[in-house]
Amino acid sequence: MQTQQTIQINTSAAHLWDVLTLPEFTKKYMFNCGVNSNWELGGPITWEGNYQGYEVFQKGSILEIEKFKRLKYSTFDPNYGMEDIPENYTHITYAIEESESGCALTIINEKFNSGEEHADSGWDEIMNAIKEVAEL
Repeated sequence: MQTQQTIQINTSAAHLWDVLTLPEFTKKYMFNCGVNSNWELGGPITWEGNYQGYEVFQKGSILEIEKFKRLKYSTFDPNYGMEDIPENYTHITYAIEESESGCALTIINEKFNSGEEHADSGWDEIMNAIKEVAEL
């Protein structure tokens, strides 16, 4: 199953990339979680933080990366009690298309386990928060 959403953001691709890849920004829109990665193809990516009193940790790897244009990563939350196998990972893609009026950010959410309803939760909120943080 795949969902896709696009939002227009009044900022440069370089700044939007920073908002998507630097923990000081991601904490502002990703439920107080900072992202950590070496930002190399095949490299690890983690999300860590504390949200509403719960320690949050998700892990995955960088599947595609083209700076300022495209980032695709896998993610898995061990707290959901699912087996840590490829079928239980979600793939998230950020596609940035820059124009004179700013950037269009498209987020593609690919779920591989049909029972993983939580993977869709919060994306409208996250996209609006990304826009707000990037336009400050």
